Amino acid sequence: MHKTDNSRKIFKGALTRALAVILCVSMVFGVLGLTGCSFIDNLTNGVAQKSLSEAELARLVTNAVISDADVADCYAKFPKNQLDGLSYSMFSEYCSILRKNSSEHGTPDSFRILNEEDKQEYFASIDSGDMEGFQSIYKYGDMDVIELCYSKDKDPSAPPVRFMLYNNGSVCTLPSDFIVDSMLAYSYINHYFEMIDDGNVDGLEAVIKSTYNSDIYLNSVIHAKAEYISEYYRLKVKTSTSDYEIKLFSPTHITYVIPEVFSSDGTKIVSKTVELRLKSDGNFLVEDDIPATIRELRLSKEGSGRLRMGSTYTSSEIKYLLGDPIVATYTTDQVILAYNGMTIRLDAEIENGQWTSGRLTSVVFRKQSVFSLSDDLYIGMNVAELLLVYPMFDECGYTGSFKNGDGEFTLSFEFDEYGNVSIIKLGEDLS
Repeated sequence: MHKTDNSRKIFKGALTRALAVILCVSMVFGVLGLTGCSFIDNLTNGVAQKSLSEAELARLVTNAVISDADVADCYAKFPKNQLDGLSYSMFSEYCSILRKNSSEHGTPDSFRILNEEDKQEYFASIDSGDMEGFQSIYKYGDMDVIELCYSKDKDPSAPPVRFMLYNNGSVCTLPSDFIVDSMLAYSYINHYFEMIDDGNVDGLEAVIKSTYNSDIYLNSVIHAKAEYISEYYRLKVKTSTSDYEIKLFSPTHITYVIPEVFSSDGTKIVSKTVELRLKSDGNFLVEDDIPATIRELRLSKEGSGRLRMGSTYTSSEIKYLLGDPIVATYTTDQVILAYNGMTIRLDAEIENGQWTSGRLTSVVFRKQSVFSLSDDLYIGMNVAELLLVYPMFDECGYTGSFKNGDGEFTLSFEFDEYGNVSIIKLGEDLS
């Protein structure tokens, strides 16, 4: 669409006025000798040079959390040496997050400094779980923990909202490195959610790439994972990103709860937890448990036949569809039929060493042959090839299951020393 002459005139007039405003502002700053950088510096120079106590610092942070309109005034009252190099923009963003996290409680109006026991309990919650391969909150040294308080708490059961201060006994400071790293972690996991919400598979692939650094994770595998995660959220997650609940906020560990998610079988609504951990190598790890669902699989010979797991077949039907077994073994209630590269098991009634019909309960493949479950699955395939078929199988021990009305059946894989599939199992009881 082309602009009319009038629209050009309006734009030109607006541009002229904007340039005039910029020129006037520049002249004013020129007269005052005040640049943008020195203006920010002026917020913290000459206003409060005397060192503030820990309680005074905590009060300023609390006031900045209470109201966005007070952030600049609060920041201006920090002596420069107690900011520890923290910029105004970073302080403002950090307070904004604390304010958002306070929404479940309401508006804070006071604070408390945790005692040593409560502080160590809080640090333990951040360093929870298996810490091997992850960085500890103690990397930031000893900090005091300040908890926001609410006289009219809308939800006392909601997680407490806390921030940190350095206190070396003589002077108290804002923990700049802790705050900046917290913002970096917060931005990372929220970028993960944003890429999912936007359906941006390429962007999501870039976010999760640092999580997968083994040789098996080819670019095509990581892309397949990104596609799978994006599709899972589209189909299963009911809650909008704005309603995700942050339960733990720190630079080394962030926890979100998504309140409404369809269960893997789609029969009920449950919640799910997504966590971000800081690894020892400095990369972030997103821990998001995505169920490895699979479609129904059927046994076939040379691509035809399609025996359904859990269905009942006569001995003559099995012979027609699969051929004569190499070996047939009988127990009191089962028949085990061994073919070239494959063994099947049926629950059956055995009479006089013979069986007439039985229910197909499991199948095991040990070498490539004319029998298969799918063209995509075969003995000898590499683990990377398997992950292109089932992208999340590495997250759940290379197993997955499906229901078909005749039972629930589990698919599992075993690998040789080179990472190639050596055994494929499908059945109700794989012990």
